[in-house]
Amino acid sequence: MELALKDVAGIFGVSENQVIDWINTANLPSELVSDQYRFHRPDLLEWAALQKREFSSSIYRTVNGDLSRAGTHLTEALERGGVLSNVAGNDLRTVLGTALDGLPLPSLMGPETLLELFLAREQIGCTAIGQGMAIPHPRQPVLLTVPDPLVRLVYLSEPLEMPAPDGKPVDTLFLMICPTSHDHLQLLARLGALLQVGAVRESFQKKLAGEDLFNILREAGRQFHEDEDLGTGAQ
Repeated sequence: MELALKDVAGIFGVSENQVIDWINTANLPSELVSDQYRFHRPDLLEWAALQKREFSSSIYRTVNGDLSRAGTHLTEALERGGVLSNVAGNDLRTVLGTALDGLPLPSLMGPETLLELFLAREQIGCTAIGQGMAIPHPRQPVLLTVPDPLVRLVYLSEPLEMPAPDGKPVDTLFLMICPTSHDHLQLLARLGALLQVGAVRESFQKKLAGEDLFNILREAGRQFHEDEDLGTGAQ
């Protein structure tokens, strides 16, 4: 579901003119449709995570209702998706092909089809968020009928050149696959919040995996409260 200019202004608690200024000067993702700006929720959350902007939980409202307090935690999704280290590849297609291999996906979804869904999203706009990180995901999460959200963390053996906002090459990928757009937005917000914690960023820089990583993520998650606005703090 697309958002209008006034919706985005309300989500960020700023004027419509401020939103337009962000479009022109801060690469806020938007589309012009019949001379009206339109915005997609996943794009807004990625941008907000990079820009460290606070936003209202109203961004989670969909036809299915508001964000559930029992949303999937990042650690749970990561335990389902797993961690891959020293993944090699000179281009994104090769890296993603290796990274997606072995994921618990529906039998009707072939690996090549899934790969093309991820690459189609990159053609719309690069998912690199800066600091050597990227969050590849399908444009339409609902196409993948997985039973539960999952995240696969991928450490590259060599940094990959991607058009990141800060110009830094990418060496850490968070592949995100969710059964609904609602789940997708929850995980984006939880990842964005945890990336603001120094111990979490350091763990990714050190390329930690297994229980060492999961324990750090769980501990960082305890700093957040489920009843807080998930734009400023949630696991």
